[in-house]
Amino acid sequence: MQEPGHFIACCRKVGDTLKDSVFAELLGFFDEHGIPYYKNATDKEITLANKSRFRCFGLNDADRLKSLKGCSIIWIEEANECSEDDVDSLDAGLSPTNYPGRIIFTHNPVPQIPGSKHWLQRRFLDIEHPLGVAVINERANALVLRTWYKHNKWCASGTKKLLEGYKETNPDKYKLWALGEFTTMEGCVFTLNDDPGPGWDIVKQVPREILDDSIGVGLDFGFSEDPNAAVRLWVRDREIWVKQLVYRTGQHNDALYAELKSAGVTEYENVTGDSARPDIIDDLHRLGLFGIKPVQKRANYKEDVCTRLQGYKIHFIEGDTDAIREVSTYAWARDKNGKQLPKLQDGDDHLLDALIMRMHEYVGGHSMYDADVLG
Repeated sequence: MQEPGHFIACCRKVGDTLKDSVFAELLGFFDEHGIPYYKNATDKEITLANKSRFRCFGLNDADRLKSLKGCSIIWIEEANECSEDDVDSLDAGLSPTNYPGRIIFTHNPVPQIPGSKHWLQRRFLDIEHPLGVAVINERANALVLRTWYKHNKWCASGTKKLLEGYKETNPDKYKLWALGEFTTMEGCVFTLNDDPGPGWDIVKQVPREILDDSIGVGLDFGFSEDPNAAVRLWVRDREIWVKQLVYRTGQHNDALYAELKSAGVTEYENVTGDSARPDIIDDLHRLGLFGIKPVQKRANYKEDVCTRLQGYKIHFIEGDTDAIREVSTYAWARDKNGKQLPKLQDGDDHLLDALIMRMHEYVGGHSMYDADVLG
């Protein structure tokens, strides 16, 4: 903040995700520390009194990528979403004038595919890098710093309890989310599969020809530590598309309603909400969400739906980081000896709960083991 005249580009893979992430985080930081600034919300640009400016954009915005002349620092948030080619293109376009050029990556680890390494892991993290210790990777000309939840003073007590519980209930998740290690996950419900056939993958968008044929919205409720989570679904043959609409904590019902409406949810659309909170369902109905109904839960319905969905290709939309994080670690529970159980691991599954609830109601309460009710 002390060096004047920096041009700092703040990026994510998809531009639509910036408003509620990088841009909001920067504004919150400056407000918290009493740093004056001028905000251009349209261009997602922030200018400080010392003439340093921050510009936020997605790597999918080719026109804005052309405006990096004079950029001294590029910050890539959720860098694991990006390809190595994305980063090489940015690096080639870095042309600082007043200061040496730097690229800063911030990211979470991702589940490791056996026999393969994520490009971040291969390019920068193939050295010993203990928690909390900054290490120079001379080969990559990079400084590496791995942190964990105990370094985060804003980490909620419920999140700490959840992460620490994984040490006993799911050691792979503990390594991934608590220790920040790239880890091969065992016992995942859904398998990443970029080829045709069952599993999940990441796509750029929902096919245009089915955009108007959504089967509705699933909605899981949270508040202080757990987020409200909503997804919109489309089904065609043995394919399902999932679009993240809401993922937010500390949200009152009127704010949740406003965000759902802003995301395109209409008043009579089929919305399936968690029946554990009839008070919220009633409130959203009163506010104007007349199509909302509670899920009709039955014994083991989540396990039933998931088992059937294993035969489908489930497409998640590029940039929906929370949904992609959840599906990549969604796992069956284990007993104290590590044996897999026929029940789901509870925890980081809010958007997937919303997906399961909506799919359960879409098939009309049939057992997912029955005839091919999804088409």
